[in-house]
Amino acid sequence: MTAHRLDRVLQQDLCSGCGACAFVGRDHGVVMLDIPTVGRRPVGTEGLPTALKDEIVRACPGSQVTSPGWPATPDPSALLVGPTEAIWEGWATDPVLRWAGSSGGVVTALATYALEELEMALVVHTGMDDTMPWGNRTVVSRDRASLLHNSGSRYTTSSPVEALDLIESADRPCVFVGKPCDVAAVRELRRERPALDRNLGLVLSFFCAGTPPSDASLRLAAELGFGEPAAISQVRYRGEGWPGSFVVGSTDGHRSELTYDESWGRLASTPRQLRCTLCADGLGELADVTGGDAWHRHSDEPGGASDGVSLILARTTRGRTVVEGAIEAGYLTATVSDASDVVLAQPLTRRRMLVPARTAALRTAGLAAPRYPGFRLGAAARLLGPRAWAKEYAGMVRRIVTRGLWRRGRHMGRTR
Repeated sequence: MTAHRLDRVLQQDLCSGCGACAFVGRDHGVVMLDIPTVGRRPVGTEGLPTALKDEIVRACPGSQVTSPGWPATPDPSALLVGPTEAIWEGWATDPVLRWAGSSGGVVTALATYALEELEMALVVHTGMDDTMPWGNRTVVSRDRASLLHNSGSRYTTSSPVEALDLIESADRPCVFVGKPCDVAAVRELRRERPALDRNLGLVLSFFCAGTPPSDASLRLAAELGFGEPAAISQVRYRGEGWPGSFVVGSTDGHRSELTYDESWGRLASTPRQLRCTLCADGLGELADVTGGDAWHRHSDEPGGASDGVSLILARTTRGRTVVEGAIEAGYLTATVSDASDVVLAQPLTRRRMLVPARTAALRTAGLAAPRYPGFRLGAAARLLGPRAWAKEYAGMVRRIVTRGLWRRGRHMGRTR
């Protein structure tokens, strides 16, 4: 029997945990649960009607992500960054937001501007799970205080698409903040749901190198002396400076921390979701605006930039208008930049060159892989060169063997 593509996505580890399954299938009991060593996954999809599975898989970033298109033939830097309307470097003008944010507080400042000046109803985003502080939960903010409380990067899996019903049923436009894979799902869902499309006033994203499972954070906390999970009251990954520290706090007031480089190095060494290693869009090409570290501006030297500087990429005309409005209204401080600076600042841009070799290895093994129509990945791969391409291909073959992926695909049949 031929397996549905949604089943293959889930069974062959291509799920990113975005939450689209739970949003579309909520009336059929589908929910997102955290699997500590894997990530957030939908429960209850197996018995869904085929028509509902079809709707989910059309939005599923584990199945396909389609580029919004290119206005012209890009130069090598633009090819790796993706289409943009404008690029800036900047930060939240409010020093409190800048200090709390991961790299200048730009996403939080834009969400605040949307609530206060554009009169949007609410923001769906991600915050710390108070019952499991090393994990995430989807949160809704309606004011600056709530946005500030939930600001900063959360280096573990999240599922904000699950709460799109709050936006769809709102009485006026809203803000959505999510990972690049999340906003890819949102872009497809809004195509078929007029109320959702109408109420998505602003879609924000941030640069993402992949999300370690929640167990990775828990084990890192244990290394810092927090061996009893019930005693953990806070896990902060960065912020309060640029880039800030990984901080764990306990219910009795004990606190310990690691530098950003130490903590991210350990978290990143944990096997992440397979879908993260296959991501062609770590820079949020499908959002209105994306923000992320302008590492080429960072310096720990006296007088250097240590309070947070972000790259700000307006991907759409709406995004450009919002950023320009936020600058004019004093929510952002920013100067014009370009794609070459994004490549200089972000090693993450290299990922786009690597993905074609990795997906080719999966398909050679008879396994499913995400499709990326319109991303010009062939052109990006040519920047890598044949020797490096072969190295990536071989590395993916090793992953297929060590993760036992080939066993999972042997009896599932072809994709629909």
